[in-house]
Amino acid sequence: MIILASASPRRQELLKKIIKEFSVVAANVDETPTRTCPKEIAKELAERKALCVFNGNDTVIASDTIVVFKKKVLGKPQNRNDALNTLSTLNGKWHKVITGVCIVNLYGKTVFSVQSKVKFKKMSTEQIERYIDDFKPYDKAGSYGIQDGVCVDKIVGSYDNIMGLPTEKLSKYFKEKIWHN
Repeated sequence: MIILASASPRRQELLKKIIKEFSVVAANVDETPTRTCPKEIAKELAERKALCVFNGNDTVIASDTIVVFKKKVLGKPQNRNDALNTLSTLNGKWHKVITGVCIVNLYGKTVFSVQSKVKFKKMSTEQIERYIDDFKPYDKAGSYGIQDGVCVDKIVGSYDNIMGLPTEKLSKYFKEKIWHN
């Protein structure tokens, strides 16, 4: 059986693009990183989630997505003001979105990350406030969701990665590894 270690509806929707049947088990872990490199942080948190859910038999997929601006990781906003500050910082600028993925099963463990670049639209303070009020992005790294279709001007890389699960690389992994074991 395949288990997605995430209660995120977005990740469930993305995984359904490549795997039809899977179970969902939310990983309740401390998300305080011990590493400092953004790619390593994303991988560390994904691995922590996967290992929390792994039971020794099933295949577990876990991921963690972070937003990085000028080498600083921008987490989930604590409140409206925090979201406003983050979105104002990103306003009209490029940043990186990194998703770490961990797949663990009885054959072993694979951990990788995928990076995409995102350029924000130039928005007025009023537009940013309206976005926050309409979409309430308090559960999203960087205080926004690409799927909302409001803030983003351009992307380089995987849209699905920015949304929370790099389906292209994950699909390739499953074709090459899992089904051949």
